[in-house]
Amino acid sequence: MLRDKVLLGALAGIFANFVMEIPELILWKMKILSHPLFHYLGSLFMPVETSHHIYLGEVMGFVGTKVYGAFLGVVFIIFLTYSGYRFVLSKGLLYGAFLWLFSYGGLASIPIVKLSTTYPRMPLENLLFFLLHLLFGFTLGLFIKVCADADNRPRT
Repeated sequence: MLRDKVLLGALAGIFANFVMEIPELILWKMKILSHPLFHYLGSLFMPVETSHHIYLGEVMGFVGTKVYGAFLGVVFIIFLTYSGYRFVLSKGLLYGAFLWLFSYGGLASIPIVKLSTTYPRMPLENLLFFLLHLLFGFTLGLFIKVCADADNRPRT
């Protein structure tokens, strides 16, 4: 199953998303982050008022982050196919930094994401989300590195 690049990328993305969500949820419960990323994604589908209700907005956001994580994992595998598997952890960190800039800085700022227009993001939150995205990229690279080592995939 993990020889298939699409499935490997999807599983790596979902796993990396789970790893990123653990400190994210801790920071949110400690009230250091005003909203986790699944609230932003939930506000894409639901009104802002429902993004805090576990039955509606949080479930939609949680499922959405897993689908987006799977997609990002597949994109990372495609990137590795063309660039090679050498330095996969460093490539994962660079990918995480790019995702912070593109996803959190760009996509989350457009008006269709209702939560972004309602609640301003603070500088500390931006820094913490940068670190969380680095964790996502590093975990993505680590998962793929472990699977590639187990599969004896050549590093080109």
